[in-house]
Amino acid sequence: MNANLPLLSIEGLTIDSEDSPLLSGLSFSIFTNEIVAIVGESGSGKSLTALSIAGLLSDSKLNVESKKMQFGKHDLSALSQKDWERIRGKNLGMVFQEPQSSLNPSMRCGPQVMERLQKFEKGDKKTNIDKVINSFNQVQLPDPKRIFKAYPNELSGGQKQRVMIAMALICNPQLLIADEPTTALDVTVQKEILSLLKNKQKSNKMSILFISHDLSLVAQFADRVMVMHRGELIENEKTTILFKNPRFAYTRGLLFARPQPDKRLERLPSVSDFTLAKKSFKVVSNANRKKSHKILYSKSPILEVENLYKEYPLTRNWFKDNKNLRAVENFSFNLYPGETLGLVGESGCGKSTISRALVNLDSPTSGRILYQGREISGLDRSKRREIQLVFQDPLAALHPLKTIGDVIAEPLEIHQLVNYKKQRIERVVELLEQVGMKVGFLNRYPHELSGGQRQRVVIARALATKPRLLILDEAVAALDISIQAQVLNLLNDLKKQLQLSYLFISHDLNVVKYMSDRIMVMEKGILVEEGEADELYYRPKNSYTKKLIAALPRI
Repeated sequence: MNANLPLLSIEGLTIDSEDSPLLSGLSFSIFTNEIVAIVGESGSGKSLTALSIAGLLSDSKLNVESKKMQFGKHDLSALSQKDWERIRGKNLGMVFQEPQSSLNPSMRCGPQVMERLQKFEKGDKKTNIDKVINSFNQVQLPDPKRIFKAYPNELSGGQKQRVMIAMALICNPQLLIADEPTTALDVTVQKEILSLLKNKQKSNKMSILFISHDLSLVAQFADRVMVMHRGELIENEKTTILFKNPRFAYTRGLLFARPQPDKRLERLPSVSDFTLAKKSFKVVSNANRKKSHKILYSKSPILEVENLYKEYPLTRNWFKDNKNLRAVENFSFNLYPGETLGLVGESGCGKSTISRALVNLDSPTSGRILYQGREISGLDRSKRREIQLVFQDPLAALHPLKTIGDVIAEPLEIHQLVNYKKQRIERVVELLEQVGMKVGFLNRYPHELSGGQRQRVVIARALATKPRLLILDEAVAALDISIQAQVLNLLNDLKKQLQLSYLFISHDLNVVKYMSDRIMVMEKGILVEEGEADELYYRPKNSYTKKLIAALPRI
Protein backbone atom coordinates (compact mmCIF):
# COMPACT_ATOMS: atom_id res chain seq x y z
CA MET A 1 0.00 0.00 0.00
CA ASN A 2 1.28 3.47 -0.90
CA ALA A 3 2.45 5.79 1.84
CA ASN A 4 0.93 8.88 0.18
CA LEU A 5 -2.54 10.25 0.81
CA PRO A 6 -5.37 8.11 -0.55
CA LEU A 7 -7.02 9.01 -3.86
CA LEU A 8 -10.40 7.95 -2.48
CA SER A 9 -11.47 7.87 1.18
CA ILE A 10 -14.83 6.53 2.33
CA GLU A 11 -15.89 6.58 5.99
CA GLY A 12 -19.16 5.38 7.47
CA LEU A 13 -21.03 4.96 4.18
CA THR A 14 -24.57 3.81 4.98
CA ILE A 15 -27.37 3.23 2.46
CA ASP A 16 -30.94 2.48 3.54
CA SER A 17 -34.07 1.67 1.58
CA GLU A 18 -37.52 2.32 3.04
CA ASP A 19 -37.62 -1.02 4.84
CA SER A 20 -34.04 -2.22 5.34
CA PRO A 21 -30.34 -1.24 5.50
CA LEU A 22 -28.36 -2.06 2.33
CA LEU A 23 -24.90 -0.85 3.38
CA SER A 24 -23.81 -0.57 6.99
CA GLY A 25 -21.01 1.86 7.94
CA LEU A 26 -18.65 1.00 5.06
CA SER A 27 -15.12 2.47 5.40
CA PHE A 28 -12.13 1.99 3.09
CA SER A 29 -9.51 3.85 1.04
CA ILE A 30 -8.00 3.46 -2.42
CA PHE A 31 -4.51 4.82 -3.06
CA THR A 32 -2.97 6.16 -6.26
CA ASN A 33 -1.73 3.43 -8.61
CA GLU A 34 -3.55 0.69 -6.70
CA ILE A 35 -6.01 -2.00 -7.84
CA VAL A 36 -8.59 -2.86 -5.20
CA ALA A 37 -11.16 -5.60 -5.77
CA ILE A 38 -14.58 -5.98 -4.15
CA VAL A 39 -16.01 -9.50 -4.07
CA GLY A 40 -19.19 -10.93 -2.61
CA GLU A 41 -22.48 -12.53 -3.51
CA SER A 42 -25.26 -10.86 -5.48
CA GLY A 43 -26.96 -8.35 -3.17
CA SER A 44 -23.95 -7.93 -0.88
CA GLY A 45 -23.63 -4.23 -1.78
CA LYS A 46 -20.77 -4.28 -4.32
CA SER A 47 -22.54 -2.34 -7.08
CA LEU A 48 -24.26 0.00 -4.60
CA THR A 49 -20.82 0.97 -3.31
CA ALA A 50 -19.66 1.73 -6.84
CA LEU A 51 -22.79 3.70 -7.72
CA SER A 52 -22.53 5.82 -4.58
CA ILE A 53 -18.87 6.68 -5.33
CA ALA A 54 -19.87 7.70 -8.87
CA GLY A 55 -22.78 9.82 -7.60
CA LEU A 56 -25.39 7.79 -9.45
CA LEU A 57 -27.78 7.33 -6.52
CA SER A 58 -28.84 10.97 -6.16
CA ASP A 59 -32.10 10.42 -8.08
CA SER A 60 -32.98 7.20 -6.30
CA LYS A 61 -35.26 6.83 -3.28
CA LEU A 62 -32.38 5.43 -1.23
CA ASN A 63 -31.09 7.28 1.80
CA VAL A 64 -27.30 7.73 1.43
CA GLU A 65 -25.25 9.03 4.36
CA SER A 66 -21.52 9.13 5.11
CA LYS A 67 -19.02 10.70 7.47
CA LYS A 68 -16.56 11.25 4.63
CA MET A 69 -16.49 10.74 0.83
CA GLN A 70 -13.33 12.34 -0.50
CA PHE A 71 -12.01 11.89 -4.07
CA GLY A 72 -8.72 13.76 -4.48
CA LYS A 73 -9.58 17.37 -3.66
CA HIS A 74 -13.31 16.85 -4.10
CA ASP A 75 -15.80 16.31 -1.29
CA LEU A 76 -18.18 13.98 -3.13
CA SER A 77 -21.00 14.53 -0.66
CA ALA A 78 -21.15 18.26 -1.52
CA LEU A 79 -20.97 18.21 -5.32
CA SER A 80 -23.57 19.79 -7.60
CA GLN A 81 -24.99 17.80 -10.52
CA LYS A 82 -22.84 19.78 -12.96
CA ASP A 83 -19.67 19.06 -10.95
CA TRP A 84 -20.58 15.37 -10.84
CA GLU A 85 -20.94 15.26 -14.64
CA ARG A 86 -17.51 16.86 -15.08
CA ILE A 87 -15.81 14.47 -12.64
CA ARG A 88 -17.47 11.38 -14.13
CA GLY A 89 -16.46 12.46 -17.62
CA LYS A 90 -12.85 13.42 -16.94
CA ASN A 91 -11.55 12.07 -13.62
CA LEU A 92 -13.65 8.98 -13.01
CA GLY A 93 -14.39 6.29 -15.58
CA MET A 94 -16.98 3.57 -15.10
CA VAL A 95 -17.58 0.25 -16.84
CA PHE A 96 -20.98 -1.26 -16.11
CA GLN A 97 -21.90 -4.94 -16.03
CA GLU A 98 -24.59 -4.86 -18.73
CA PRO A 99 -23.34 -3.03 -21.86
CA GLN A 100 -26.64 -3.63 -23.68
CA SER A 101 -28.43 -1.24 -21.29
CA SER A 102 -25.47 1.17 -21.06
CA LEU A 103 -25.05 1.95 -24.76
CA ASN A 104 -27.47 4.12 -26.71
CA PRO A 105 -29.17 1.76 -29.23
CA SER A 106 -29.92 4.63 -31.66
CA MET A 107 -26.28 5.84 -31.95
CA ARG A 108 -23.34 4.26 -33.71
CA CYS A 109 -20.61 3.05 -31.34
CA GLY A 110 -17.85 5.41 -32.52
CA PRO A 111 -19.81 8.65 -32.04
CA GLN A 112 -20.92 7.47 -28.58
CA VAL A 113 -17.31 7.17 -27.46
CA MET A 114 -16.33 10.37 -29.30
CA GLU A 115 -18.99 12.35 -27.39
CA ARG A 116 -16.87 12.10 -24.26
CA LEU A 117 -13.75 13.30 -26.07
CA GLN A 118 -15.58 16.26 -27.59
CA LYS A 119 -16.89 17.30 -24.20
CA PHE A 120 -13.72 16.98 -22.13
CA GLU A 121 -10.76 16.99 -24.56
CA LYS A 122 -9.62 19.55 -27.14
CA GLY A 123 -9.13 18.31 -30.69
CA ASP A 124 -10.61 18.43 -34.18
CA LYS A 125 -13.01 15.80 -35.53
CA LYS A 126 -10.35 13.79 -37.42
CA THR A 127 -8.07 13.66 -34.35
CA ASN A 128 -10.95 12.48 -32.17
CA ILE A 129 -11.96 9.81 -34.69
CA ASP A 130 -8.37 8.53 -34.77
CA LYS A 131 -8.29 8.44 -30.96
CA VAL A 132 -11.51 6.42 -30.81
CA ILE A 133 -10.34 3.93 -33.45
CA ASN A 134 -7.03 3.60 -31.60
CA SER A 135 -8.92 2.95 -28.34
CA PHE A 136 -10.95 0.23 -30.12
CA ASN A 137 -7.66 -1.31 -31.25
CA GLN A 138 -6.34 -1.26 -27.69
CA VAL A 139 -9.32 -3.23 -26.37
CA GLN A 140 -8.84 -5.86 -29.10
CA LEU A 141 -11.99 -5.08 -31.12
CA PRO A 142 -11.85 -6.71 -34.57
CA ASP A 143 -12.05 -4.31 -37.52
CA PRO A 144 -12.23 -1.07 -35.44
CA LYS A 145 -13.36 1.02 -38.43
CA ARG A 146 -16.40 -1.22 -38.90
CA ILE A 147 -17.15 -1.12 -35.14
CA PHE A 148 -16.93 2.69 -35.24
CA LYS A 149 -19.84 2.76 -37.72
CA ALA A 150 -21.79 -0.13 -36.18
CA TYR A 151 -24.85 0.13 -33.93
CA PRO A 152 -24.75 -1.76 -30.58
CA ASN A 153 -27.26 -4.36 -31.81
CA GLU A 154 -24.79 -5.34 -34.56
CA LEU A 155 -22.16 -6.42 -32.02
CA SER A 156 -21.80 -9.47 -29.80
CA GLY A 157 -22.06 -9.11 -26.01
CA GLY A 158 -18.28 -9.24 -25.62
CA GLN A 159 -17.75 -6.63 -28.32
CA LYS A 160 -20.25 -4.25 -26.67
CA GLN A 161 -18.40 -4.65 -23.37
CA ARG A 162 -15.12 -3.72 -25.03
CA VAL A 163 -16.74 -0.57 -26.48
CA MET A 164 -17.77 0.36 -22.92
CA ILE A 165 -14.20 -0.19 -21.66
CA ALA A 166 -12.81 1.96 -24.48
CA MET A 167 -15.28 4.72 -23.54
CA ALA A 168 -14.30 4.58 -19.87
CA LEU A 169 -10.56 4.85 -20.66
CA ILE A 170 -10.70 7.42 -23.48
CA CYS A 171 -10.06 10.44 -21.18
CA ASN A 172 -7.40 8.71 -19.01
CA PRO A 173 -9.30 8.88 -15.68
CA GLN A 174 -7.62 8.90 -12.26
CA LEU A 175 -9.98 6.21 -10.98
CA LEU A 176 -11.66 3.50 -13.02
CA ILE A 177 -14.64 1.74 -11.44
CA ALA A 178 -15.05 -1.56 -13.25
CA ASP A 179 -18.24 -3.39 -12.27
CA GLU A 180 -17.92 -6.96 -13.60
CA PRO A 181 -16.11 -5.63 -16.71
CA THR A 182 -15.12 -9.03 -18.10
CA THR A 183 -18.30 -11.03 -17.36
CA ALA A 184 -19.32 -11.20 -21.03
CA LEU A 185 -15.82 -11.83 -22.37
CA ASP A 186 -14.20 -15.11 -23.33
CA VAL A 187 -11.04 -16.12 -21.46
CA THR A 188 -8.51 -15.03 -24.09
CA VAL A 189 -10.01 -11.56 -24.54
CA GLN A 190 -10.54 -11.36 -20.76
CA LYS A 191 -6.82 -11.93 -20.27
CA GLU A 192 -5.97 -9.31 -22.90
CA ILE A 193 -8.39 -6.75 -21.43
CA LEU A 194 -7.05 -7.18 -17.91
CA SER A 195 -3.51 -6.89 -19.23
CA LEU A 196 -4.55 -3.68 -21.03
CA LEU A 197 -6.16 -2.28 -17.86
CA LYS A 198 -3.06 -3.12 -15.84
CA ASN A 199 -0.76 -1.47 -18.38
CA LYS A 200 -2.99 1.63 -18.47
CA GLN A 201 -3.04 1.68 -14.70
CA LYS A 202 0.76 1.59 -14.49
CA SER A 203 1.48 4.05 -17.30
CA ASN A 204 -1.11 6.60 -16.12
CA LYS A 205 -0.75 5.83 -12.39
CA MET A 206 -4.47 5.17 -12.46
CA SER A 207 -6.33 3.44 -9.64
CA ILE A 208 -8.94 0.75 -10.25
CA LEU A 209 -11.89 -0.37 -8.13
CA PHE A 210 -12.56 -3.80 -9.61
CA ILE A 211 -15.86 -5.50 -8.80
CA SER A 212 -16.03 -9.17 -9.70
CA HIS A 213 -17.53 -12.49 -8.67
CA ASP A 214 -14.59 -14.40 -10.20
CA LEU A 215 -12.05 -14.90 -7.42
CA SER A 216 -9.56 -16.66 -9.68
CA LEU A 217 -9.55 -13.51 -11.81
CA VAL A 218 -9.19 -11.26 -8.76
CA ALA A 219 -6.23 -13.34 -7.51
CA GLN A 220 -4.24 -12.45 -10.63
CA PHE A 221 -5.35 -8.85 -11.02
CA ALA A 222 -5.84 -7.05 -7.69
CA ASP A 223 -3.34 -5.71 -5.14
CA ARG A 224 -5.91 -5.83 -2.36
CA VAL A 225 -9.27 -7.57 -1.88
CA MET A 226 -12.32 -6.45 0.10
CA VAL A 227 -14.96 -9.09 0.84
CA MET A 228 -18.54 -7.88 1.34
CA HIS A 229 -21.37 -9.83 2.93
CA ARG A 230 -24.91 -8.47 3.45
CA GLY A 231 -23.81 -4.85 3.19
CA GLU A 232 -20.82 -5.15 5.50
CA LEU A 233 -17.09 -5.26 4.81
CA ILE A 234 -15.86 -8.46 6.50
CA GLU A 235 -12.31 -8.73 5.05
CA ASN A 236 -9.89 -6.14 3.68
CA GLU A 237 -6.50 -7.64 3.01
CA LYS A 238 -3.64 -7.91 0.53
CA THR A 239 -4.51 -10.41 -2.19
CA THR A 240 -1.69 -12.87 -1.43
CA ILE A 241 -2.58 -12.99 2.28
CA LEU A 242 -6.35 -13.33 1.78
CA PHE A 243 -6.07 -16.22 -0.68
CA LYS A 244 -3.59 -18.11 1.48
CA ASN A 245 -5.45 -17.61 4.73
CA PRO A 246 -9.08 -16.40 4.46
CA ARG A 247 -10.40 -15.68 7.96
CA PHE A 248 -14.12 -16.21 7.34
CA ALA A 249 -15.99 -19.34 6.26
CA TYR A 250 -17.94 -17.11 3.85
CA THR A 251 -14.72 -16.19 2.03
CA ARG A 252 -13.68 -19.86 1.86
CA GLY A 253 -17.08 -20.65 0.34
CA LEU A 254 -16.56 -18.03 -2.38
CA LEU A 255 -13.14 -19.53 -3.12
CA PHE A 256 -14.33 -23.12 -3.58
CA ALA A 257 -17.82 -22.78 -5.09
CA ARG A 258 -16.26 -22.57 -8.56
CA PRO A 259 -15.73 -25.81 -10.55
CA GLN A 260 -12.26 -27.13 -9.79
CA PRO A 261 -10.05 -28.09 -12.77
CA ASP A 262 -8.46 -31.09 -11.05
CA LYS A 263 -11.61 -32.99 -9.98
CA ARG A 264 -15.28 -33.42 -10.87
CA LEU A 265 -17.64 -33.12 -7.91
CA GLU A 266 -21.13 -34.61 -8.03
CA ARG A 267 -22.47 -31.31 -6.67
CA LEU A 268 -20.71 -27.96 -6.51
CA PRO A 269 -20.25 -26.68 -2.95
CA SER A 270 -22.11 -23.50 -2.02
CA VAL A 271 -21.24 -20.78 0.46
CA SER A 272 -23.76 -22.26 2.91
CA ASP A 273 -21.87 -25.59 2.86
CA PHE A 274 -18.79 -23.83 4.24
CA THR A 275 -20.70 -21.73 6.76
CA LEU A 276 -22.17 -25.03 8.02
CA ALA A 277 -18.61 -26.43 8.19
CA LYS A 278 -19.23 -29.16 5.61
CA LYS A 279 -15.83 -30.55 4.62
CA SER A 280 -16.32 -33.49 2.23
CA PHE A 281 -17.90 -33.50 -1.22
CA LYS A 282 -18.60 -36.57 -3.38
CA VAL A 283 -16.32 -36.99 -6.41
CA VAL A 284 -17.51 -38.57 -9.67
CA SER A 285 -15.19 -41.48 -10.55
CA ASN A 286 -13.83 -42.02 -14.07
CA ALA A 287 -15.25 -45.56 -14.06
CA ASN A 288 -18.80 -44.37 -13.34
CA ARG A 289 -18.50 -41.62 -15.95
CA LYS A 290 -17.37 -44.11 -18.64
CA LYS A 291 -20.21 -46.48 -17.70
CA SER A 292 -22.86 -43.75 -18.04
CA HIS A 293 -21.36 -42.59 -21.35
CA LYS A 294 -21.54 -46.13 -22.78
CA ILE A 295 -25.29 -46.15 -22.11
CA LEU A 296 -25.72 -42.53 -23.29
CA TYR A 297 -24.11 -43.00 -26.70
CA SER A 298 -25.83 -46.30 -27.47
CA LYS A 299 -29.03 -44.31 -28.24
CA SER A 300 -30.03 -42.52 -31.42
CA PRO A 301 -29.34 -38.76 -31.39
CA ILE A 302 -32.16 -36.39 -30.47
CA LEU A 303 -30.59 -33.60 -32.56
CA GLU A 304 -28.54 -33.82 -35.78
CA VAL A 305 -26.89 -30.80 -37.36
CA GLU A 306 -25.41 -31.34 -40.83
CA ASN A 307 -23.12 -28.86 -42.64
CA LEU A 308 -24.72 -25.77 -41.10
CA TYR A 309 -23.72 -22.59 -42.92
CA LYS A 310 -24.79 -19.04 -42.07
CA GLU A 311 -23.72 -15.70 -43.46
CA TYR A 312 -25.01 -12.16 -42.88
CA PRO A 313 -24.89 -9.24 -45.34
CA LEU A 314 -22.52 -6.45 -44.28
CA THR A 315 -23.47 -4.11 -47.12
CA ARG A 316 -26.63 -3.65 -49.18
CA ASN A 317 -25.71 -1.94 -52.45
CA TRP A 318 -27.71 -1.92 -55.67
CA PHE A 319 -24.85 -1.57 -58.15
CA LYS A 320 -21.81 -2.96 -56.27
CA ASP A 321 -20.79 -6.36 -55.02
CA ASN A 322 -22.01 -6.77 -51.46
CA LYS A 323 -19.85 -8.03 -48.61
CA ASN A 324 -21.03 -10.85 -46.36
CA LEU A 325 -19.96 -11.96 -42.89
CA ARG A 326 -19.49 -15.71 -42.58
CA ALA A 327 -20.76 -16.56 -39.09
CA VAL A 328 -20.88 -20.39 -39.27
CA GLU A 329 -19.30 -22.71 -41.87
CA ASN A 330 -20.00 -26.43 -42.42
CA PHE A 331 -20.77 -27.07 -38.75
CA SER A 332 -21.96 -30.63 -37.96
CA PHE A 333 -22.70 -32.44 -34.69
CA ASN A 334 -25.08 -34.85 -32.95
CA LEU A 335 -26.63 -34.43 -29.50
CA TYR A 336 -27.93 -37.49 -27.65
CA PRO A 337 -30.88 -37.91 -25.24
CA GLY A 338 -29.76 -37.14 -21.69
CA GLU A 339 -26.47 -35.61 -22.85
CA THR A 340 -24.98 -32.23 -21.96
CA LEU A 341 -22.99 -31.12 -25.00
CA GLY A 342 -20.73 -28.14 -24.37
CA LEU A 343 -19.93 -25.48 -26.97
CA VAL A 344 -17.09 -23.04 -26.31
CA GLY A 345 -15.34 -20.36 -28.31
CA GLU A 346 -14.44 -16.70 -28.30
CA SER A 347 -16.97 -13.89 -28.54
CA GLY A 348 -18.25 -13.55 -32.09
CA CYS A 349 -17.23 -17.08 -33.15
CA GLY A 350 -20.82 -18.07 -34.02
CA LYS A 351 -22.07 -19.82 -30.85
CA SER A 352 -25.24 -17.73 -30.52
CA THR A 353 -25.87 -17.98 -34.27
CA ILE A 354 -26.11 -21.75 -33.85
CA SER A 355 -28.44 -21.43 -30.85
CA ARG A 356 -30.81 -19.15 -32.78
CA ALA A 357 -30.82 -21.52 -35.77
CA LEU A 358 -31.76 -24.45 -33.54
CA VAL A 359 -34.92 -22.73 -32.30
CA ASN A 360 -35.79 -21.40 -35.76
CA LEU A 361 -35.22 -17.76 -34.79
CA ASP A 362 -32.65 -17.33 -37.56
CA SER A 363 -32.76 -19.68 -40.53
CA PRO A 364 -29.38 -21.01 -41.74
CA THR A 365 -28.12 -20.10 -45.23
CA SER A 366 -27.68 -23.81 -45.93
CA GLY A 367 -27.42 -27.14 -44.10
CA ARG A 368 -29.87 -29.39 -42.26
CA ILE A 369 -31.11 -29.47 -38.66
CA LEU A 370 -32.98 -32.63 -37.66
CA TYR A 371 -34.89 -33.07 -34.40
CA GLN A 372 -35.80 -36.71 -33.73
CA GLY A 373 -35.07 -37.40 -37.41
CA ARG A 374 -37.32 -34.64 -38.82
CA GLU A 375 -36.37 -31.30 -40.39
CA ILE A 376 -36.70 -28.63 -37.71
CA SER A 377 -38.28 -26.13 -40.12
CA GLY A 378 -41.14 -28.56 -40.78
CA LEU A 379 -41.97 -29.41 -37.16
CA ASP A 380 -45.48 -28.73 -35.91
CA ARG A 381 -46.05 -26.55 -32.84
CA SER A 382 -46.26 -29.48 -30.39
CA LYS A 383 -42.79 -30.70 -31.46
CA ARG A 384 -41.20 -27.27 -31.82
CA ARG A 385 -42.02 -26.38 -28.22
CA GLU A 386 -39.85 -29.33 -27.07
CA ILE A 387 -36.78 -27.18 -27.89
CA GLN A 388 -36.36 -24.12 -25.67
CA LEU A 389 -33.70 -21.42 -25.37
CA VAL A 390 -32.43 -19.93 -22.09
CA PHE A 391 -30.92 -16.50 -22.79
CA GLN A 392 -27.73 -14.94 -21.46
CA ASP A 393 -29.24 -11.77 -19.98
CA PRO A 394 -32.30 -12.63 -17.83
CA LEU A 395 -33.18 -8.99 -17.16
CA ALA A 396 -33.43 -8.24 -20.90
CA ALA A 397 -35.35 -11.50 -21.47
CA LEU A 398 -38.09 -10.69 -18.94
CA HIS A 399 -40.81 -8.09 -19.59
CA PRO A 400 -40.25 -5.33 -16.98
CA LEU A 401 -44.00 -4.60 -16.61
CA LYS A 402 -45.15 -8.20 -16.17
CA THR A 403 -45.16 -10.08 -12.86
CA ILE A 404 -43.13 -13.25 -12.52
CA GLY A 405 -46.34 -15.27 -12.54
CA ASP A 406 -47.46 -13.73 -15.84
CA VAL A 407 -44.00 -14.14 -17.41
CA ILE A 408 -43.93 -17.88 -16.66
CA ALA A 409 -47.59 -18.34 -17.65
CA GLU A 410 -47.09 -16.74 -21.07
CA PRO A 411 -45.81 -19.87 -22.91
CA LEU A 412 -48.57 -21.93 -21.24
CA GLU A 413 -51.18 -19.66 -22.81
CA ILE A 414 -49.45 -19.34 -26.20
CA HIS A 415 -49.27 -23.11 -26.57
CA GLN A 416 -52.72 -23.62 -24.97
CA LEU A 417 -51.33 -25.95 -22.31
CA VAL A 418 -53.79 -24.78 -19.62
CA ASN A 419 -57.51 -24.10 -19.86
CA TYR A 420 -58.44 -22.39 -16.58
CA LYS A 421 -56.95 -19.67 -14.38
CA LYS A 422 -56.65 -22.06 -11.42
CA GLN A 423 -54.85 -24.62 -13.58
CA ARG A 424 -52.49 -21.90 -14.83
CA ILE A 425 -51.60 -20.73 -11.31
CA GLU A 426 -51.03 -24.31 -10.14
CA ARG A 427 -48.67 -24.99 -13.06
CA VAL A 428 -46.74 -21.73 -12.50
CA VAL A 429 -46.32 -22.53 -8.79
CA GLU A 430 -45.10 -26.02 -9.74
CA LEU A 431 -42.53 -24.51 -12.13
CA LEU A 432 -41.33 -22.04 -9.50
CA GLU A 433 -40.89 -24.88 -7.02
CA GLN A 434 -38.94 -26.89 -9.61
CA VAL A 435 -36.35 -24.10 -9.80
CA GLY A 436 -36.20 -23.63 -6.01
CA MET A 437 -38.48 -20.58 -5.67
CA LYS A 438 -41.60 -20.07 -3.55
CA VAL A 439 -45.15 -18.97 -4.31
CA GLY A 440 -44.37 -15.53 -2.84
CA PHE A 441 -42.54 -14.59 -6.05
CA LEU A 442 -45.69 -14.82 -8.18
CA ASN A 443 -46.61 -11.13 -7.93
CA ARG A 444 -43.11 -9.67 -7.95
CA TYR A 445 -41.53 -7.87 -10.92
CA PRO A 446 -38.14 -8.70 -12.50
CA HIS A 447 -36.39 -5.62 -11.04
CA GLU A 448 -37.30 -6.82 -7.53
CA LEU A 449 -35.30 -10.04 -7.95
CA SER A 450 -31.56 -10.73 -7.73
CA GLY A 451 -29.63 -11.90 -10.79
CA GLY A 452 -29.74 -15.52 -9.64
CA GLN A 453 -33.48 -15.37 -9.02
CA ARG A 454 -34.11 -13.85 -12.47
CA GLN A 455 -32.09 -16.64 -14.07
CA ARG A 456 -34.21 -19.22 -12.23
CA VAL A 457 -37.36 -17.53 -13.57
CA VAL A 458 -36.00 -17.71 -17.14
CA ILE A 459 -35.29 -21.43 -16.64
CA ALA A 460 -38.79 -21.96 -15.18
CA ARG A 461 -40.34 -20.26 -18.22
CA ALA A 462 -38.28 -22.48 -20.56
CA LEU A 463 -39.56 -25.56 -18.68
CA ALA A 464 -43.22 -24.48 -19.00
CA THR A 465 -43.70 -26.25 -22.34
CA LYS A 466 -42.21 -29.53 -20.99
CA PRO A 467 -39.20 -29.44 -23.34
CA ARG A 468 -36.82 -32.30 -24.06
CA LEU A 469 -33.93 -30.11 -25.23
CA LEU A 470 -32.70 -26.89 -23.57
CA ILE A 471 -30.22 -24.61 -25.29
CA LEU A 472 -28.40 -22.70 -22.56
CA ASP A 473 -26.67 -19.71 -24.17
CA GLU A 474 -24.27 -18.24 -21.57
CA ALA A 475 -27.01 -18.97 -19.02
CA VAL A 476 -24.77 -18.52 -15.95
CA ALA A 477 -22.24 -15.99 -17.29
CA ALA A 478 -23.63 -13.01 -15.36
CA LEU A 479 -24.05 -14.81 -12.02
CA ASP A 480 -21.70 -14.55 -9.08
CA ILE A 481 -19.80 -17.69 -8.14
CA SER A 482 -22.02 -18.95 -5.31
CA ILE A 483 -25.28 -18.35 -7.23
CA GLN A 484 -23.68 -19.90 -10.32
CA ALA A 485 -22.96 -23.04 -8.30
CA GLN A 486 -26.59 -23.22 -7.16
CA VAL A 487 -27.92 -22.78 -10.73
CA LEU A 488 -25.51 -25.39 -12.15
CA ASN A 489 -26.58 -27.87 -9.44
CA LEU A 490 -30.22 -27.02 -10.25
CA LEU A 491 -29.65 -27.67 -13.98
CA ASN A 492 -28.10 -31.06 -13.23
CA ASP A 493 -31.01 -31.95 -10.91
CA LEU A 494 -33.59 -30.91 -13.54
CA LYS A 495 -31.77 -32.90 -16.20
CA LYS A 496 -32.17 -36.09 -14.15
CA GLN A 497 -35.72 -35.41 -12.95
CA LEU A 498 -37.16 -34.34 -16.33
CA GLN A 499 -34.95 -36.42 -18.66
CA LEU A 500 -33.58 -33.33 -20.43
CA SER A 501 -30.79 -32.85 -22.94
CA TYR A 502 -28.65 -29.69 -22.92
CA LEU A 503 -26.60 -27.76 -25.44
CA PHE A 504 -24.49 -25.76 -22.97
CA ILE A 505 -22.91 -22.70 -24.59
CA SER A 506 -20.32 -20.72 -22.65
CA HIS A 507 -16.95 -19.01 -22.89
CA ASP A 508 -15.99 -20.39 -19.44
CA LEU A 509 -14.16 -23.66 -20.06
CA ASN A 510 -14.06 -24.59 -16.37
CA VAL A 511 -17.86 -24.45 -16.15
CA VAL A 512 -18.33 -26.21 -19.50
CA LYS A 513 -15.97 -29.02 -18.48
CA TYR A 514 -17.87 -29.53 -15.21
CA MET A 515 -21.29 -29.65 -16.88
CA SER A 516 -20.56 -31.48 -20.13
CA ASP A 517 -20.26 -35.05 -21.33
CA ARG A 518 -18.59 -33.85 -24.55
CA ILE A 519 -17.21 -30.46 -25.60
CA MET A 520 -17.09 -28.79 -29.04
CA VAL A 521 -14.58 -25.96 -29.61
CA MET A 522 -15.51 -23.32 -32.16
CA GLU A 523 -13.22 -20.76 -33.83
CA LYS A 524 -14.40 -18.19 -36.38
CA GLY A 525 -17.48 -20.20 -37.28
CA ILE A 526 -15.66 -23.51 -37.68
CA LEU A 527 -15.63 -26.61 -35.44
CA VAL A 528 -11.93 -27.10 -34.68
CA GLU A 529 -12.07 -29.85 -32.03
CA GLU A 530 -14.53 -32.04 -30.16
CA GLY A 531 -14.20 -34.83 -27.62
CA GLU A 532 -15.06 -36.18 -24.19
CA ALA A 533 -14.94 -33.24 -21.76
CA ASP A 534 -12.10 -34.38 -19.48
CA GLU A 535 -10.03 -35.76 -22.37
CA LEU A 536 -10.30 -32.50 -24.31
CA TYR A 537 -9.55 -30.37 -21.24
CA TYR A 538 -6.46 -32.30 -20.10
CA ARG A 539 -5.16 -33.39 -23.51
CA PRO A 540 -6.23 -30.83 -26.14
CA LYS A 541 -5.00 -31.45 -29.67
CA ASN A 542 -5.84 -28.21 -31.46
CA SER A 543 -3.63 -25.14 -30.91
CA TYR A 544 -6.67 -22.89 -30.43
CA THR A 545 -8.07 -25.17 -27.71
CA LYS A 546 -4.67 -25.12 -26.01
CA LYS A 547 -4.74 -21.32 -26.15
CA LEU A 548 -8.20 -21.19 -24.50
CA ILE A 549 -7.12 -23.51 -21.69
CA ALA A 550 -3.83 -21.65 -21.13
CA ALA A 551 -5.76 -18.38 -20.75
CA LEU A 552 -7.95 -19.69 -17.91
CA PRO A 553 -7.37 -17.74 -14.67
CA ARG A 554 -6.23 -19.96 -11.82
CA ILE A 555 -5.90 -19.38 -8.10
